[in-house]
Amino acid sequence: MRTRLFAVAALAPLLLVVSAHADDDDPYMEPPAASAALPALTPLPELPVLPELPPLVALVPLTPLSSLGATPTPTPTPTSTPTAFPPVPTMLSLPAVRGVTLGQYDEYHRDLAAYSIDADPVCVRDYDRCVAAGNCSRPSCPTAVPDRRVTCVDLKQATAYCAFAGERLPTEDEWEHAARQASHTGMHSTDDAAEWTSTPYCFFCGKDDQVVRGGPARNPALRGWRAPTSHDGDLGFRCAKAGAAAEPEYDPGP
Repeated sequence: MRTRLFAVAALAPLLLVVSAHADDDDPYMEPPAASAALPALTPLPELPVLPELPPLVALVPLTPLSSLGATPTPTPTPTSTPTAFPPVPTMLSLPAVRGVTLGQYDEYHRDLAAYSIDADPVCVRDYDRCVAAGNCSRPSCPTAVPDRRVTCVDLKQATAYCAFAGERLPTEDEWEHAARQASHTGMHSTDDAAEWTSTPYCFFCGKDDQVVRGGPARNPALRGWRAPTSHDGDLGFRCAKAGAAAEPEYDPGP
């Protein structure tokens, strides 16, 4: 028993040395505290005191879109459409022809000298220039549409306008010849109203009627007649002149 105690007492110093070396090699052991004292930290400056924020304003609740109803469509501002003013009637030149077929039943064959005739009937705007110049009297049923055919004029008024334009009324042969081939000559509006001619109507002798041509019958060969004083709403006219077409001999204005 004494021998065992002596052995343990002898080994105790050796065990202390081994334990010390083991502690030096342990990486998880804390390093010894540094003997030098750390420098004192500089105190931070005091931060300024921020003002208190005002209380939040209560939000106004939005009105649901469904309760607003449909948005009214704004009424568009009307824009005025400029009135189209056609130029002074274009005259069509027709050459001289021998033995041209005429008449409701193609019963006539006549010679025609070269002449010119308006492509379109005289319109309100052009007739108003004659009235403004003092050469024509006003129609009995005036209209405010400037580019519409002038109507409600008697034979005297139609003759006065053509003279003002440096022209004359066409004969019934001239009117029919141009209207029969309107698709080739370019003659327009031959079937919307009857038109005065310079040819007297002599079927019934002793009657002072004048030949009119054209109208809703749509037959350029159909012959009609009216009293010279007639001034109906379905009666107009166009002008003609002998020879080739030329510039109008009056100022057409703006």
